[in-house]
Amino acid sequence: MAVIQIEEASKRYGEVVAVSRFDMSVKKGSITGFVGPNGAGKTTTIRIITGLARPDSGSALVFGENPYDNVRVKERIGYVSEHDDLYSWATVKDSVRMLTKINRPRDKRINELVDRAISDVGMAKFVDRKVSALSKGMKQRTKIAAALAHQPELLVLDEPLGGLDPLGRRTIMDLLQKINTDREVTILISSHVLEELEHLANRITLIHRGQTVAEGNPQKIRSLLFQYPHEIQFTSTQDDMKKIASGLVELEGIVRSLTLTDAKDGLVECRVVTPQPEIFYDELVRVAVERKATFLQMDTLSESVERLFEFLIE
Repeated sequence: MAVIQIEEASKRYGEVVAVSRFDMSVKKGSITGFVGPNGAGKTTTIRIITGLARPDSGSALVFGENPYDNVRVKERIGYVSEHDDLYSWATVKDSVRMLTKINRPRDKRINELVDRAISDVGMAKFVDRKVSALSKGMKQRTKIAAALAHQPELLVLDEPLGGLDPLGRRTIMDLLQKINTDREVTILISSHVLEELEHLANRITLIHRGQTVAEGNPQKIRSLLFQYPHEIQFTSTQDDMKKIASGLVELEGIVRSLTLTDAKDGLVECRVVTPQPEIFYDELVRVAVERKATFLQMDTLSESVERLFEFLIE
């Protein structure tokens, strides 16, 4: 069953096309990563999903209904925006409580719900601390508590890992995994960095320039990205590099270009562009072993995420 089903949705803001015939499907119980460069249309899509905007054309259904101005649907969604929308002057508990009352204004269990949510995100020791005194990671956990307290079935997070250090990112990812398992909540999480989500999500949707680039499990997405021409760099001595380079230039279809330049300490640097990096790595080792040569300091040079997504669209 699809909790979110978007088909050919488009949204414009004046002359700016934010989303163009975009498709997305999020299955119940899944953790779906929503990945694209900044300005790709992620936030606009999330606004459509959470009922804050509606598409100009196409359809967007959440729990089988149009979410726009739909109170029934909104009550089933927890939303963590990319903005710092907590009450900075309030304590953790008061801030979560006030935000929860928006969704559950008459619920007599509100204190119980708030306490459970705060405990679930590991903030029970800090209930009386002012939000203004929290670290970035603690604020993110408090925002997640506020989104969870009214017991949503769908949790939507817009760039929740942005600005966090590696430990903070790991803490949030572990927390989301626990929420997905313990509360059986479907999760949609956006990021502009694929590597942040591929070990958390069991499905990933790529978006660029408002269009769907690809959908699938992390393994499928990773295999698509490996088709992108990679630039690989390694060094060796002059004599060994001659042996290796003469073997690499014979690899038609694997080595697109090869450039040699002098490096420090009498070494030679080789840069290779290859559309098949996995095969190239194996062939590089084979060539070096067969020719009794060695190489050092191999690196994959990263390209901009925008160029990578443009390659996938083509």
